[in-house]
Amino acid sequence: MSCLGNTIARALALVSVGTIAAFIHWAADPPRLTLGGPGGGDAATDARPQPEPPTTGTDPAQPAGDPGAGEPAPTDGGQAQTPPAPFNPDALGTEIGTPEAHELWRSGAVAFIDARPQKDYLAGHIPYAYLVPAETIAEGRLGDMMDLGGVDPSMRVVVYCEGGTCDASHLVALTLQDMGFTKIHIDTDGFPGWQAAGHEVETGSDSVLGDVP
Repeated sequence: MSCLGNTIARALALVSVGTIAAFIHWAADPPRLTLGGPGGGDAATDARPQPEPPTTGTDPAQPAGDPGAGEPAPTDGGQAQTPPAPFNPDALGTEIGTPEAHELWRSGAVAFIDARPQKDYLAGHIPYAYLVPAETIAEGRLGDMMDLGGVDPSMRVVVYCEGGTCDASHLVALTLQDMGFTKIHIDTDGFPGWQAAGHEVETGSDSVLGDVP
């Protein structure tokens, strides 16, 4: 083997050892997520337009609450309804719940990553989600997702596991951040929340990445 080949081999070995050591440390002391907010920062306020305050009639000939000609009749306690604002992914923070995750899934422009063990993925997962168990990071499973699935750091991604105290999704999200991804969301309700909401579920192997060796 050439001198250059020996150097590359040693470098790859060091990276693998470092990644494995990081995973062992994570298993003993799970990390707390400190991601930058997707789309330039977490949304601190509700970006939806607020309804206008109710008004009372000022025309003596028109009693308060009596709509004039051509005006829509109030349908909620005398206050006209304000149509909901369109769903805006950039207004979401890093941590989201099932309703937001489902809206992103419906948009079709988001990569979903299942960080649970393979046996759980096979039993049921969010449709089109990539199988990337947290323990496979050292083997380059995320790199395979990028190469085979066409997922690149400019894309928005949602990572989930079992929700609650499950930290697998956090480890995968932190690794994605190290790889240059900036639009990362964690579904804190996890797959149980998706199931409980009655959303579509798939079973079986990852059709793109296949099973974990």
